[in-house]
Amino acid sequence: MRRIIHTRWLLRLAREERGSELVEFAVSALALVAIVFGVIEFSLALYAYHFASSSAQLGARYAIVRGAHWTTSCSTSAPPNFTLSYGCQASNSDVQNYVKNLASGGLNPANASATTTWPGATPDCASGCSACATSTKNAGCMVKVQVTYSFSLPVLRFFPQSALSLTSTSEKVIQE
Repeated sequence: MRRIIHTRWLLRLAREERGSELVEFAVSALALVAIVFGVIEFSLALYAYHFASSSAQLGARYAIVRGAHWTTSCSTSAPPNFTLSYGCQASNSDVQNYVKNLASGGLNPANASATTTWPGATPDCASGCSACATSTKNAGCMVKVQVTYSFSLPVLRFFPQSALSLTSTSEKVIQE
């Protein structure tokens, strides 16, 4: 008799739906929160990539207007913000400092690095081939700036490999 009552009670409990809304809400809320945080993470990564891309272009522009035409080094004549010193010759460290100063809005300047190279003549050698034989920083020669930003995912910081390396490159012809 006791076994029949126990079985009836289990069957009745299995047919009841009290509390099922709470379980369904918990599952759907967890999925919704995961989607929202995923969108936020993707937006932050896209913002960091945009920084890498635009700072590579701005770093290349900084280098093309500060070519071999100038005799003074930018590191000795540049003010703290590196934007007002036009009459100087840029070096790799000057472009690196300029790019790091561009980081704002939640981006860590320590995670940004810029590598500047002066490969010489343009690929088609239409301009600057003879000028690049003496110095690769002469007008008509190329400058290449590659910016790398190490973006760490805020939600996944507890995992060892949670950083993305975002890289962008810009090449321009030196004007000055």
